[in-house]
Amino acid sequence: MNAYALMVEYRIEEEARADYLALIGRLAEGGVPVSLYEGADQPNLFVEIWPAASEEEARACQEERLSERSPWSGIGGMVAGGRSRIHAWTFKPSLGRLPLA
Repeated sequence: MNAYALMVEYRIEEEARADYLALIGRLAEGGVPVSLYEGADQPNLFVEIWPAASEEEARACQEERLSERSPWSGIGGMVAGGRSRIHAWTFKPSLGRLPLA
């Protein structure tokens, strides 16, 4: 069960959008367990959600995801403001699954 999640957030430069989507398509072919979301009211703002079984696994995933050796490192040059504008956080369960109203 994946109780933790690594979330990685960044804004892609408009002129890099086509290259970004092409890179994401190639990376997805590798079968990586990541979900990608784009802001519905903020075009080019993307959030990656990486599932993890533990906090340690999420932190290891974060270290790998943000490293220069990662296949995902190519995104850094497409981010508005550069790679330092890639934000990553680990989330843990709080109240468990809440019932929907």
